[in-house]
Amino acid sequence: FPMSMRFTMYPIIGELVYGPLGDMIEVLSILCTIFGICTSLGLGAMQINKGLVRLDLGTYHGQDYFGCDASGSCTGRAGIEVNRDTQCIIIVVISAFAIASVILGLKAGIAMLSQAAFILSFFILVGVLFLDETWYILNALTSTLGYYIWYLPRISFHTDAWEELGKASDGLGGAPDGRGGLKGWMNAWTIFYWGWWISWGPFVGTFLARISRGRKLGNFIIASLILPSFWSFIFTGVFGAAQIRISRQAESAGLDMSDAAHTYGSLADKNVIGWNTVGEDGVARWNPVPDGVVRLYNLATEDVIFEHLCYYGTHEFATLMTVLTLICIVLYFVTSSDSASYVVDIFAANGVEEPPTIQKVFWGCTEGVAAIALLLSADEENPSAALNAVKAIPIILGLPFTFMLFWMCQALMIVCSEEAGKMAIERKNFRTWVFNLEIPSLISFVVPFVPAGQVAAKVWGGNPVVYMVGYASLWVTLIVFFCLTAADEAFLSLAAASYFVLSLAVGGMRTAVRHKLGITGDMISDAMVGVFAFPWAIGQMAVEEFTYNEKEVAM
Repeated sequence: FPMSMRFTMYPIIGELVYGPLGDMIEVLSILCTIFGICTSLGLGAMQINKGLVRLDLGTYHGQDYFGCDASGSCTGRAGIEVNRDTQCIIIVVISAFAIASVILGLKAGIAMLSQAAFILSFFILVGVLFLDETWYILNALTSTLGYYIWYLPRISFHTDAWEELGKASDGLGGAPDGRGGLKGWMNAWTIFYWGWWISWGPFVGTFLARISRGRKLGNFIIASLILPSFWSFIFTGVFGAAQIRISRQAESAGLDMSDAAHTYGSLADKNVIGWNTVGEDGVARWNPVPDGVVRLYNLATEDVIFEHLCYYGTHEFATLMTVLTLICIVLYFVTSSDSASYVVDIFAANGVEEPPTIQKVFWGCTEGVAAIALLLSADEENPSAALNAVKAIPIILGLPFTFMLFWMCQALMIVCSEEAGKMAIERKNFRTWVFNLEIPSLISFVVPFVPAGQVAAKVWGGNPVVYMVGYASLWVTLIVFFCLTAADEAFLSLAAASYFVLSLAVGGMRTAVRHKLGITGDMISDAMVGVFAFPWAIGQMAVEEFTYNEKEVAM
């Protein structure tokens, strides 16, 4: 098959991948890729913008040193500001580099930039490891890895159920003692990152498949899942452990974040902020807080990494580390953008692995323009609105693609079963696809109990009228509850419950139909089809021929 996202669904929908349905899969994959990378470009531009401003102002330990007047107001040497215009320029520059990289090709452009970014990030990582309390960080990595492995099964099922009830004063059943967690964490962090990662799924998966052609599946899983996860754990573990230590150091010294003088050690009163340390001779001596100590928690997200690196050395050292960090961030976003452009080119060219150059340029520009449009959609006076706009897109597009991922997982299991010989490639399936325009499907929108009763009689035997009456009672109950919603909204929930009972009954009947006709499938899929494709599921079963069992393959 060509390297196109539509063909991941071939084991499930067969030849339909060549029609409009396959086109829809491709369009959704392209949109997810473009707006997933747009989110990265938008957030990256904000981070880079802040780093450039810090370099321009010579920010060090919470103070600006360049372009300052007698009143202490600083404008910097070049007058760079944190605003949308600067961020748009940054996106244009990153997009230009990405376009140049993708034009150079996979090996000459994308691979070289990726290697450079990795080497530089590894250098910064090892530098922080040696600059900080090395033995402490190694211990922290070991402890937290074990804790993560032990805690993962528990946290995987945690949904902040009680926190989502809010405060006790909200009246929804929040913690009466007022000690419960705040609501919003799941939406702001977990759901956002789920959507963001899922929106990256099409292009990352396709790109990894492109560069891994010919390798065994086990090697691919190790190189694309296990090793990157281990690297991410080490990277975030080293920086996280170091920043936790610095924050606790600041807190223990008395920096309470009440103002700048109680946030930065360099601005603190050295006679008040510090520690009474008892030496080996048993005598307590006053140790003022060092200039580099800072309450990182109180800083803007974009400032944390830079202030962290300032902790370890002089102003000149901090400037060097800031420059290296900015270069690393730019390289990573360039490599992300050029990889995404490369994959979108492949999607848009129906799987052609070397699309025309003009098409590469087009998609590279499209990504940059889309990211700029998201930033400009917010009000200049409300910077957080731009961030909210950037963060909303992956959640919106990640939702439909989540269902695509479920089907892709099922398709992968089918392919593996076929390869292992556990499932015949030429096997019987339903004669029509689940979403169809068969007459029984159209009838089922109004009186589903009629074709449902007829199918039930063919499967289990007996009088079809009896089955029709049973299904009709559920259908009429649903309608009655729905109509009573006008009097009391509580009936709407009962109507929904009635629908689920009816649809799951249809799903159970679909399982019985498959067993009777020798059609492959599983009960979970039958239940999902009954719930989400209720009338079409009935029509799909109604047009089946129950008088013969020869093999046939669904279109």
